[in-house]
Amino acid sequence: MGILLWGLLTSIAAAQLAPSDYIGGHYVAKSPAAEFKPGSEARRLAAKLATHLPGAFVVQGKGRSMQPLYPHGTLLVVQPVPYEKLARGMTVVFRTPDNQSLAHVLVARTADGWRTSGLNNRRADFIPVQADDIRGVVVAAFAVVDGAAVAWR
Repeated sequence: MGILLWGLLTSIAAAQLAPSDYIGGHYVAKSPAAEFKPGSEARRLAAKLATHLPGAFVVQGKGRSMQPLYPHGTLLVVQPVPYEKLARGMTVVFRTPDNQSLAHVLVARTADGWRTSGLNNRRADFIPVQADDIRGVVVAAFAVVDGAAVAWR
């Protein structure tokens, strides 16, 4: 009976969370996947979307901490969201104690703020993120693809 019940519960859990909801053990289902576009089109689409969303702005990601979800150079459309509306699995842009902007996924809400992590990092970020630190949530992403075509179908 116990094995049957365990099998039923794991089947229900698997039906609710797809493998694509996780990257490197991090829940990312509430973070938009990057759309791959040529540079000029990516910039145009990001700017157009940001102008239609209240308070939204565009930043260009640097580094590898959010790969493979957001490759280096991805244009992120970020929109301010009330702190109470934040949820695990969202990617947020926030200010670090040394006044740098960083985009990482929300891992867990704790008594002292949100724990965040880069998808490509071995550990979650050490310092919790407070409401005043969060600039917004990533609502769209455009990965810039430039160069010559290597294959056509």
